[in-house]
Amino acid sequence: MSQTDRPAAPDGAGVTFLGVGRMGEAMVERLLAGGVGVAAWNRTPARLDGVVGRGASALAAPAGSAAPVAISMVLDDAALDALWQRPDGLLSGPTPPAVWLDCSTVSVAASSRAAAAAASSNVDFVCAPVSGNPGVVRAGNLIFAASGPAPAVARVLPLLDVIGRRTLVVGDAHQARVVKLCVNAVLAIHAQALAEALVLAERNGVRRSALMEFINDSAVGSPFTRYKTDAFVGLDLTPAFTPEGQRKDLRLALGLAAEGEVPLPLVSATEVIYSRLVASGLGAGKDFAALLLLAARDAGLELEPEAG
Repeated sequence: MSQTDRPAAPDGAGVTFLGVGRMGEAMVERLLAGGVGVAAWNRTPARLDGVVGRGASALAAPAGSAAPVAISMVLDDAALDALWQRPDGLLSGPTPPAVWLDCSTVSVAASSRAAAAAASSNVDFVCAPVSGNPGVVRAGNLIFAASGPAPAVARVLPLLDVIGRRTLVVGDAHQARVVKLCVNAVLAIHAQALAEALVLAERNGVRRSALMEFINDSAVGSPFTRYKTDAFVGLDLTPAFTPEGQRKDLRLALGLAAEGEVPLPLVSATEVIYSRLVASGLGAGKDFAALLLLAARDAGLELEPEAG
């Protein structure tokens, strides 16, 4: 019998949270604020200081907690593999979780490996990648795409509701991974289109603030264009999502497309631009909106911050 068939644990049982980077820290804060106990682990233990100060307990290893639900938010395929492959991995303890809920952006292949490993330990695996950045998380506006066995998805939905504002269930396997990669491909292309348009406008005497105000009030305006306005206009490039992270997701989308013989010419061209940004150093330590700096350099423009 699947461990998911056991009675749902009371709120006091809490969760294990693995991966307390920028996104993970914000998600843990939401869980703690919602009254959910959290035992947290991170590959770099010092990153736990903030959430421990807010009431979480620190784990020495991924398998250090007996909580019925484990949530992971890690960087990439290798980090997800390590969660279950390391000797003290999540599935190695005497009381593995009933459900492993992974919110990372990883490949379908890595997700499938983790799910198979979980199944061998009688653990249900749910994919729930997110759309948003740490600021979106803290504002309570995060959304999830979720997929996996229906009883396991139902079990974790209340936890996702504590963290974010909506969860869209998209399938019973790894479909949520595909949704996330498609969304990030659109996001990456959109950001490059904005960078090019802003440089074209500036070259021809239109202030970036004026163009963004018009875009934000037009049919092509969106929450994305509005919350990126400060980055593009004021050159506030504090990283919410790095160029390296965005390029990683583009490459995952291209890998998935190659498996199915799906041509993605725009995604391919955009991946090259992100690679140029990374190689140039212009995006080092910055948000992926640093695409604007690359577009300006290519056009021979020197940009200055503008007031919004």
